Amino acid sequence: MKRVVIQSRRRYRGATVVAAVAALVVPIAATRSEAAPLVSYASATTTAAPAGALATVVVKMASPAVHAADVIGGLSAAAPEAAPQGRYLLRVPASQVPGVLARLRADPQVAYAEVPQPVKATVTPNNPCYVSECNADGTVANQAYLNVIGAPAAWNVTHGTGVIVAVLDSGVDATHPDLDGADGGGDKIAGNINICIDDDPLCAGLGDPLGHGTHVTGILAADTDNGIGVASLGWGVNVIMYKVLDSQGNGNTFDVATAIYDAVEAHVRVISMSLACSYYAPTTGQYDPALCQPDPDEGAAVEYALAHNVVVVAAAGNDGLNEQTYPASYPGVLSVAATNNNGVVQSFSQWGPAANIAAPGLNIVSTWPAGLCSPGPPPCYQVLSGTSMSTPQVAAAAALMIANDPTLSGPQITEILESTARPTSGGDSIDGGLLDVPAALAAEAHPPHEFNGYEVIGSDGNVYPGGSVLALGTLAGIHLNRPVVGMALSDAGTGYWLDASDGGVFAFGAAGFFGSTGGIRLNKPVVGMAATADGEGYWLVAADGGIFTFGDAGFFGSTGGIRLNQPIVGMAATPDGRGYWLVASDGGIFTFGDAGFFGSTGGIRLNQPIVGMAATPDGRGYWLVAADGGIFTFGDARFYGSTGGIRLAKPVVGMAATPDGGGYWLAASDGGIFTFGDARFWGSASGEATAPIVGVSS
Repeated sequence: MKRVVIQSRRRYRGATVVAAVAALVVPIAATRSEAAPLVSYASATTTAAPAGALATVVVKMASPAVHAADVIGGLSAAAPEAAPQGRYLLRVPASQVPGVLARLRADPQVAYAEVPQPVKATVTPNNPCYVSECNADGTVANQAYLNVIGAPAAWNVTHGTGVIVAVLDSGVDATHPDLDGADGGGDKIAGNINICIDDDPLCAGLGDPLGHGTHVTGILAADTDNGIGVASLGWGVNVIMYKVLDSQGNGNTFDVATAIYDAVEAHVRVISMSLACSYYAPTTGQYDPALCQPDPDEGAAVEYALAHNVVVVAAAGNDGLNEQTYPASYPGVLSVAATNNNGVVQSFSQWGPAANIAAPGLNIVSTWPAGLCSPGPPPCYQVLSGTSMSTPQVAAAAALMIANDPTLSGPQITEILESTARPTSGGDSIDGGLLDVPAALAAEAHPPHEFNGYEVIGSDGNVYPGGSVLALGTLAGIHLNRPVVGMALSDAGTGYWLDASDGGVFAFGAAGFFGSTGGIRLNKPVVGMAATADGEGYWLVAADGGIFTFGDAGFFGSTGGIRLNQPIVGMAATPDGRGYWLVASDGGIFTFGDAGFFGSTGGIRLNQPIVGMAATPDGRGYWLVAADGGIFTFGDARFYGSTGGIRLAKPVVGMAATPDGGGYWLAASDGGIFTFGDARFWGSASGEATAPIVGVSS
């Protein structure tokens, strides 16, 4: 199959728009390989206790010489049941299980005491292409790639049922037996929308004359265990198809952006795009990577999706270059490279910083439109290769994660998929690893604040999440006595506090309320806050450096009553919560408790005043940020860049450091976010903020 990147042009509202996206497949012949068989497992059955009444504890003695009755006698509501190899089953009230386990585990005569964990049979889908081999348009093929990414183990956790993924492609043959639900498996196509019909004569109808969109959709969500054709990682996932590519595989960024906005309004949680900018130069007839530049309209749509908690996945490109492509290279997008089934990055795939995760993309068999069948009759299947084929696997993985834990944010899912990917095993290196779906599902139990992200805060108390925690509540629409001036996150990122200039404190999520200065007459307004290390208390700081402590926050001193050259504008707590720094608008630093002094800009002429600070994770350094985005580093704080010297639309109002201290975010008063070091972009409040932004927290 030829690679379709034909250039086209059209006019929209008087402006010339150059076709800038194309389907991503490469012409590589199919190869044969055996899919690894699965082993079914079933547990032995036991007589169940009445639901909710009793729980089972299994106990093994440390030695056969131990008299079990001496150890477990009286612990069980019924006589213990002997089991093979010196084990016993105890039936105890569920409420007593923790105490019984603690007692048994503390006894040296007990080898272990556990509550049995549930197991279930491993399901092997009966789709021929998955079980063994199948004929795909004259090519013998199988689906060994599903074992490479851990699909069998992932299916034991979830099938992804109920999650809808938006696919932006060339359309879909919704009548395909692996997609139409006619076998009772349920229609996999939840929507079919033609976006490009109004501006491209080659984009008529809802079908798929190219085949690319149908192939991608099958990889993502083909009906699994229906006895025909192929299985998909997204066993129970549904798809809304947004047709943005024509019969030649061409499209434009306006239609892509429109489809993204429509998908967000349809409340999808994942967007999958197996397409990329086409850098074909009509004047030379050659491909020029320099022509592949970010498009403001498309980029704004991607940012909008990220800000609305959507996981955005896109193909890295098939040019075999260490060159960025779009939409894959917009900040926050999962850019997918292609490997073979051994984890080797393929020569046709983009590599380096152009890709931050990979999945198999060589000789992938999937659904194919009836109108393109050759030589046999429908249902049709085809073998294709490319980053287009890798992308829907990552999108399906994201959908499975959402089904398993709907509370996770889009940025958290992206972070988990990247952090759990295992290393690729050859070819050109990428800035990421090979998709590992079971590992990603297992990692969902981690506390949310382990992930790289931020919260942007408006003076009206509106909160704009950028990945570290979910938006657990806001003050937007509530009449406030004074504007919000700051925020602090709880220790696990499961809650946060907002504070107003009168010292009013508002707690959300798991963050507890420990008191405030609301209603107390203050000498100077409150300008910020910081939380203790365990999240059981917080400090408020006023413009004169007065400190107010609540919960387990200790008082270590203040500048209240001291004549200051400039007002205090912020504070940061030490990692152990036994001290804090205060910073003034001239960059003067005041240390209390175990906070060390590492330098300041006090006495230095600044272009713009200091507006905030952030401490390094070990407490041995800190950054200061000025209103023009200038960064000043002290102690072990490293310089990763700044906006100093750049003309900004609005002043910078605050900063936050990444959890590992390898980067930082700056926030401007209009909600714009600037990233440096390992800080990733997860969206902004620009254009969405209902009041001036006052800070950013992480």
